[in-house]
Amino acid sequence: MTNPLEQFDKAIQTVTQERGEDYGDPGPSFRAIAEMQSQIMNCQNSAVRHALNMIIVKIVRLSETPTHSPAFMDSVIDIAGYARTIAIVLDEEEEGNG
Repeated sequence: MTNPLEQFDKAIQTVTQERGEDYGDPGPSFRAIAEMQSQIMNCQNSAVRHALNMIIVKIVRLSETPTHSPAFMDSVIDIAGYARTIAIVLDEEEEGNG
C-alpha cells in the first residue's frame, strides 16, 4: 500500500501526462498564455480581469488542439460561461452589490 504522498505524486504525474497528450508541452502554452495575459493587465476590474485570464487559457488550448473532443466543446462552453460571468459581475457592480 502506498502512502498519501506517493498516491498524490502518481495522480499528478498521470494528469500531467494526459494533459500533455491532449495539449502538448506546457512551455509553449504557458508562454502564449502569459503573452496574452500581458495584454489585459491594465484592466482595472480584478474580477473581469480574472474571467479574461480564464478565457485566455481556454483560447490557447483550443488553438493547440481545436478538434480535440470532447474537450473542444467543453472549452467553447467554458469561454461562453466566463464571458457571461463578466456580465454578471458588471450587473452586480452596477446594482451596488459588487
